[in-house]
Amino acid sequence: MIRVNGTDDDFLAETVLALMERRQIESRGVAVALDGEIVRRSEWSSTVVNDGSSIEIVTAAAGG
Repeated sequence: MIRVNGTDDDFLAETVLALMERRQIESRGVAVALDGEIVRRSEWSSTVVNDGSSIEIVTAAAGG
C-alpha cells in the first residue's frame, strides 16, 4: 500500500513517472515529494516508489 496525496493506493512496483501516467496526471507545472523529499523532474523515470511510501503530487495554480 502507498499513500498518494493523503489517500491510500495499491502498491505497484513502478517509478514516479509511471505512477503519474497511471493516474493520468499531467507533468506540466507539477512538483513531487516522495517520503517528504522533493524528487527532481529529471529523476522521475528512475525513482522507484516503494511499498509504504507517501507521495505528494502538487500542481501549480495561477491566481492570487
